[in-house]
Amino acid sequence: MRNQLSAELLKARSGAAFPALLLVSLLLAAVGQLGAVYAENGLAAPGAAADTTHRVLNMAGSSALFAGLFGAVLVTAEFRSGAIGRTVLHAPSRSTVVTAKLATATAAGLVFGLLAVAAALGVGALALSARDSALVLDGRGWRVAAAAVAVCGFAGLWGAAVGWVVRHQLVAVVGLLVWGTVGQLMVLGRLPEAGRFLPEGAQHALLGDRLTFPDALPAPAGALVLAVWCAVLALVGRQLFLRRDV
Repeated sequence: MRNQLSAELLKARSGAAFPALLLVSLLLAAVGQLGAVYAENGLAAPGAAADTTHRVLNMAGSSALFAGLFGAVLVTAEFRSGAIGRTVLHAPSRSTVVTAKLATATAAGLVFGLLAVAAALGVGALALSARDSALVLDGRGWRVAAAAVAVCGFAGLWGAAVGWVVRHQLVAVVGLLVWGTVGQLMVLGRLPEAGRFLPEGAQHALLGDRLTFPDALPAPAGALVLAVWCAVLALVGRQLFLRRDV
């Protein structure tokens, strides 16, 4: 298992997908974070700087979409190139391949989250400084930062699980993009009682984002919902991979 995991980690950091998706995610998040700071009026008011800091850190969670895309690409790239046959041939078992890729995608998602939070702190500090204010890193701020990292970790796992189920790279990537940007948002807006149990609703819950989604579950319940979604999809993907030809 250790050798297989090392091989998957090497694949993850060798290609262009990881740095490209990471860069795009950080740039898009930075635009939103700058907008959040400069749209705020009255930063001198009590609690205003803290609230702005929380919003800036919350936007680090937007990297979850790109962490999920990377997880899907990590898996489906081998089906696209045909390398999955060689991977299975040299691995102890198919289950080992699935587990190693899921673990690698989760680790990559956590890296997305950590770097997104670090970038959010940098962007927020510079933008607030330009407005004669400063970041306020209170207990809630650190909880939001930790939640953003966790959400990205879950997203990496979720994306890899989708890859195992779908296998076709274009379908997996487009599906994640459409569902993550339009599909779930439509459900959250029109059917919030159901949407709170979808991954997107659970992410809002874990981030404590009541402003965007007032009907979100409590944060612990959101984490549980995300874990269940990831576990179920990973199990389905594993079973399909064990039964399908490569």
